[in-house]
Order: sequence, then structure tokens, then C-alpha cells
Amino acid sequence: MDDADANRRTIAACEHCGALYAALEFSNETIRPIGRRDGCRCGSTEFSAIEDGSMMSTSCENESEK
Repeated sequence: MDDADANRRTIAACEHCGALYAALEFSNETIRPIGRRDGCRCGSTEFSAIEDGSMMSTSCENESEK
């Protein structure tokens, strides 16, 4: 497996301000926002991956309450 195969696309949240970005999660568990080489707009470079489906379930729950 080459290095490109070990990377995965995800959604990441800035640990400082909570801004969300499309991101790459590398095999060494670092996360880098796509198109934001210097990190978040607030200046932070610490990100956490959003768990798969967590944002979708919140959105669907809100729709069913209408």
C-alpha cells in the first residue's frame, strides 16, 4: 500500500474555534484541512476528525421534529 492509500478524507473541527473543514487524515493520525495549508482561519493548527454520521444524524433528527 502506498502513502496515498493510507490517507482518508474526513470532516475536521478546529479544536480552538470549532470551524469545520474538509480534511485529510493521514496514517500517522495527523489531520490537515484541505486548502488551508496554514491551519484554521483562527490560527490554530489542532483539528479533530468528526465521527462518521454524527452531523448527519443531528440534521435528520431536526427534520423529523418539523
